[in-house]
Amino acid sequence: MLLPKTMIRFRTTQWLSAFAIGMLSIAGSAQEPTVKIHSVRSGTATLRQQGRLTVLEINSRNKRSQRIALSHPSDYRQGTNAPYEAHLIAESPNRFLIFTDTFSSNPGNEQGQCGASQTGERFVHVVALGAVPHETLSVLIESCLLDVEPLSQSPEWIAKVDSSGFNGRLILSYESGGQPTAVYFVEPDGAVSRPKIGKDPSKAP
Repeated sequence: MLLPKTMIRFRTTQWLSAFAIGMLSIAGSAQEPTVKIHSVRSGTATLRQQGRLTVLEINSRNKRSQRIALSHPSDYRQGTNAPYEAHLIAESPNRFLIFTDTFSSNPGNEQGQCGASQTGERFVHVVALGAVPHETLSVLIESCLLDVEPLSQSPEWIAKVDSSGFNGRLILSYESGGQPTAVYFVEPDGAVSRPKIGKDPSKAP
């Protein structure tokens, strides 16, 4: 018995819809976990992993969505593992955001170098949130793989507008015998100066 063409089209549409729903379910279950950055006033800030790329997504209260690709400079490749935590350091709402994100050092290989480490690889980022949102700073501040250990208060943000127009300074300081202290000055729009290296934070202008 031959089916009417309308019935064939209907069953084909049904099959395609079911297939599409199934594929979406598979894609959803395969998505990398997301990490929320709490207490951000510019909007809901979330980190999403897309392959080897980590993306900061900010959904503001006026429904505008901003997506900014983040870099993670290190002597070791990040791979495709997603960050497992993130913390807000400072914010000028709708102007710039300063935060850290942390990755497992050697995921999937607990017996390998730093495989079972609780330290991880931690980066600090400055992101400008203007007309064209973009990352203006990314620095590895803590690493089991590279034996980088910051002081407990680092990264430290000191909000102070100075005569040069900077909004404040971001201080990265490390344990004795490690890397020298680096002081970055952040402009109102999120732009970042070249670091002053080896300066005592208490004597920074």
